Amino acid sequence: MKVLIVERSRLQQTLLSRIFSGEDVIVTLAHNYQDAIERLQEEDIDIVCTAYQLEYTKNGIDLARAIRSIKKYHDIPIMLMASMDMKLSTHDAYNAGITEIFERTNLDELSNNIQSLLTRRVCTINAHILYVEDSKTAATLTMRDLKCSNVTFDHYFSADEAYIAYKNNHEVYDMVITDVVLEGQLDGLGFVRALREITPENYKMPILAVSGLDDTSRRVELLRSGANDYIVKPYVKEELLVRVKNLIMMKHLFNQVETQQEQLYKQAMQDHLTGLQNRHAMESLLPRFCSAAIRHKKPVGILFFDIDHFKKVNDIHGHAIGDDVLAKMGDMILTNFRAEDFSIRYGGEEFIVMLYDTNHEQTTAIAEKFRSKVEMSNFSKLKITISIGVLTVNIDHNTDIHELLTKADKLLYNAKESGRNKVCAKDLTMKVH
Repeated sequence: MKVLIVERSRLQQTLLSRIFSGEDVIVTLAHNYQDAIERLQEEDIDIVCTAYQLEYTKNGIDLARAIRSIKKYHDIPIMLMASMDMKLSTHDAYNAGITEIFERTNLDELSNNIQSLLTRRVCTINAHILYVEDSKTAATLTMRDLKCSNVTFDHYFSADEAYIAYKNNHEVYDMVITDVVLEGQLDGLGFVRALREITPENYKMPILAVSGLDDTSRRVELLRSGANDYIVKPYVKEELLVRVKNLIMMKHLFNQVETQQEQLYKQAMQDHLTGLQNRHAMESLLPRFCSAAIRHKKPVGILFFDIDHFKKVNDIHGHAIGDDVLAKMGDMILTNFRAEDFSIRYGGEEFIVMLYDTNHEQTTAIAEKFRSKVEMSNFSKLKITISIGVLTVNIDHNTDIHELLTKADKLLYNAKESGRNKVCAKDLTMKVH
């Protein structure tokens, strides 16, 4: 990117050159109006930053008018720096083609705005686009205009073919650009509607509609049907780039927000020490577990257990070792139980595992096997045992899960009272709660 700085003061030239300096940015200097015109004709300039006072007969507004009269500079940013005490008509400045006006002595604001402008201009899109255009010439021009921004395309001449490609592999695309007037069973409007009907989550996919007809009713109907933006042919290259960049940036921001929401949800539902679900998650997710068991008429096994003499671990070895023991217990639970089972850290050293579709014999055997494995394992060079209360039940829509957990907790108490490091089980599958 090449920036032209038009400024009489050498000190100001030096300061502005430093502000504009950066990767992939080349600064060229002009001292007056005529010098600037020569630079513009000899070189390809991407941004102009000009002082208001240039010569006795020419100023920055005059330069802007001259720049806009040159065809290749119709759309480049022109930044004007002026003193606050100068009688400057902003109306005349903007009509002449100035895009932004800055106070020349406020270097902090000027620097921030310049860096923001450079970021917007330099950044590439890096996107893969599904493109539908039945005119080979129009397609070639559009793909050429966007190629400089690291955009790749899957181009289709018909919406029917594009629809199949999108339906089979929509996750590879960052955006859809489609002409409105197309031959085939699907025109542009029908294509937009069809894309939005594939799956609800595809509303995150930005769609830019392109048409040679600037018809208000058509534009409104496209937007209602799911298009995010609309551009009329023949379009200016810079406008196309900005619209595509904005739509893809919105998609990326949406994805970031969604990822952050997922992370926050995970943090709210997960015990950070053990990696298991927490009690908050139990209240939210346990009904789904129970609904599956009720719907498929499967028995449920409940394992309610805690670590024997855990208080002594903390008192003798310290809370850091105690945390290591809890973390290792979480790893063992995640490793030894199935994905369809429901495991939580209930609180402190207490844990609950809900087993899906296990009868009483299976539930008791699973509990005994896990108890034995804990006893044989090494927990930060300590030997740890657990006591387990086991309950096997059939449930229906009237079942009070918390009442069942209370019964399992009583069985855990019995196991601890009878010597610890053992399983105390009860079969309630012949009853419905």
